Amino acid sequence: MLGEKLVTLRKKYGYSQQEIADMLSVTRQTISNWECGQGAPSLDKAAELAAIYKVSLDDLAGNEIEIAAGEKKEKNLHILKKLVGKKCSLECSDWDLVLVDGAMDDLSGTAEVKILDVNDEWLKIEYERRKEGTVFQKETVIKLVDISMISGLMAEVTEE
Repeated sequence: MLGEKLVTLRKKYGYSQQEIADMLSVTRQTISNWECGQGAPSLDKAAELAAIYKVSLDDLAGNEIEIAAGEKKEKNLHILKKLVGKKCSLECSDWDLVLVDGAMDDLSGTAEVKILDVNDEWLKIEYERRKEGTVFQKETVIKLVDISMISGLMAEVTEE
C-alpha cells in the first residue's frame, strides 16, 4: 500500500522517479523498489518524502489512510478550513477515485463525509462504506483527497 501511495503522490506532483531520487540522494532504482513494494524508505527518507508531498508522515506510512489525487488546479481553502470536524456533503470531479461503494448518494452525486483536516494540497475525510465482500457490514475509511478533485460543496452542514 505504501508503494501505491508513493506512485500516486509522485504522479500528482509530476515528478519522475529520477527527480525524486535526486531530491532524496538515492538511486532511481531505490525509488522504483519502494513503489513496487520491494522495500520501504528509512524513517528519515520517509520524512523527506512526506515533506515533499505535503502530507504527514503518519498519513504517508499509515495503512488505514488511502490517497486519491488529481490534476493541480487553483484553490481557495478558506471555506473548507472552517468545516474541519464537521459532516457535510461534498461534490467531487471523480468519485471513482475518491469513494467506493456505499458512501455516495447516487441521485445527487454527492457524498456525506466528515472533514478531519485541510491543508494547501489535501483534504482529509472520513466516511463509511460497505465492507468489501459483505452486504450489511460497514467500515470507516479515512482518505486524503487532493483538493483539486473537490468540485463543489453543499451548503448544508450537519453537526455530528
